[in-house]
Amino acid sequence: MVRLAAYGAAGFGLGGAIGGAMWVAFDAPHLGFAIFGALGGASFGLALKGWRATIISVLSCAIGFDIGFLLPFFILLIVWEPVYDIQGLFVGGIAGAIGGVSLAIGMKEWKKAWLLALAGAVGFGFAAQATWNILRGLEPQVLWGAITLTIWGILGGAAVGTAVGYINQAKSNTT
Repeated sequence: MVRLAAYGAAGFGLGGAIGGAMWVAFDAPHLGFAIFGALGGASFGLALKGWRATIISVLSCAIGFDIGFLLPFFILLIVWEPVYDIQGLFVGGIAGAIGGVSLAIGMKEWKKAWLLALAGAVGFGFAAQATWNILRGLEPQVLWGAITLTIWGILGGAAVGTAVGYINQAKSNTT
């Protein structure tokens, strides 16, 4: 479990550093969040030693985390007044839940999608809320984007990785 938590933290952390910088530098949140999810998904595929699973996880997590992060940002911009008290929890929680389900699709763990969604919602929700007001507006902005998404990736990736470790351990105990 600890090994997969470390893989998740490393994969999503690296994805956050690259994706966060790309998001801000090129004003391309789709690209940034897709990279974020792709590298996070790749970390689990590589950790579980399956090339096919790695490719599927990369694609499903790239799409899932891209939609997962952009949907709550869209809701905040269109519907919700900018109240900073729980916006990070809202954004990270929805993104983590959708990203967790996308990882379950990539890993072909349909029955455990709820666990990955819960772990993603808690991990990414906590990470986003913890940094929401603290790191906002740092200069240069590229550094702000990279640092913020790296923290989100490390904390959220460790939470999802722990859930992946639990699923993997439960699977090995039943066979």
